[in-house]
Amino acid sequence: MKKKLTAHGMRLEAMALEIPEFPEHPNRIPFSGVLTRLDAPSDRAPAGAAGHRVLLTRAAAERALPSLLGMAVDYAPGLRSHDVRRKIGVITRADIVGDRLEVGGHFFGKDFPDILSQLRAQREQLGMSYEVTGVRVADAKAAVWVLERVVFTGAAILERSAAAYQATSLAAGSAASQQPSFDFTKLGETMDEKITQTLDVLAQSSRALAAEFSGLRATLEELRATQETMARLLEISPRPQSAPADLETRIEELGCASDALRCQNEALRAQADRFAAQATRKTLPPQLLTLLAKSHVAVDAFGPNGQVDVVVLDKALEGLPVEQRMAVKSQLARAGALL
Repeated sequence: MKKKLTAHGMRLEAMALEIPEFPEHPNRIPFSGVLTRLDAPSDRAPAGAAGHRVLLTRAAAERALPSLLGMAVDYAPGLRSHDVRRKIGVITRADIVGDRLEVGGHFFGKDFPDILSQLRAQREQLGMSYEVTGVRVADAKAAVWVLERVVFTGAAILERSAAAYQATSLAAGSAASQQPSFDFTKLGETMDEKITQTLDVLAQSSRALAAEFSGLRATLEELRATQETMARLLEISPRPQSAPADLETRIEELGCASDALRCQNEALRAQADRFAAQATRKTLPPQLLTLLAKSHVAVDAFGPNGQVDVVVLDKALEGLPVEQRMAVKSQLARAGALL
């Protein structure tokens, strides 16, 4: 079991089975989901609780976490109950994040293609429910049974409305990808650090560019002052029949230098405008830009101010689960990239 503090100060406990990678395995379709909430009463009484709602403590979940690994995920027709004889997948990862017990693993996609199609079609309405044995209740007479000890024997996929905890969820991968769904939780842990680093680089570049602009402006002002002084001298002083060749040459050189500096100044201003327009996009990490590209949200969708319209983003992400759409929009909003 691994324990660590996330970027938000939230303790996380995790366990996983070492499963050798095998790209494009037809019978390993990855899934992830929230199995239950901890230290919170269930929304309804689960089967086997004699009509009592239940509360699984975090301490009990931590002790029982190893018993989840290798346990099966089952399914019942109608998605309203458990059926331990219909095993359609296996749990290979278990995490405690805040008050959530999250699990991951894979479904047997080649063995149950029709069931997987049904789960994908109804994914917005689906949740999960745990199966336990060896339960110890703190007070059997209490309205809410506090579970002090459990042994996990599996989990079931069913409609949220039929689950004891209705704040659960399920996300299944596709046959084309054998990697788990994009992990926005882990992305969120590093997003602040990446944005801060990017902003530091942008700030340094902006300061250097401002200093260069200041130097060019001062040089240009000096040249203009010199031109004006020489123009006044030429107007006041009696002009000889033929002006000295070196003075005429100097005037031409000053004119050329002034034009060159003006062009350079304009080029630097244009470069600064392009730099500012790209600044917001650079704050987005490569993983999020890759996900946006896979969701057909092209870089061109960002306007000149580095922002994307929410309507355009919603249309591009409508094929993703609600949790992923909310995570994408949350990270874009934090980066200031939403209109």
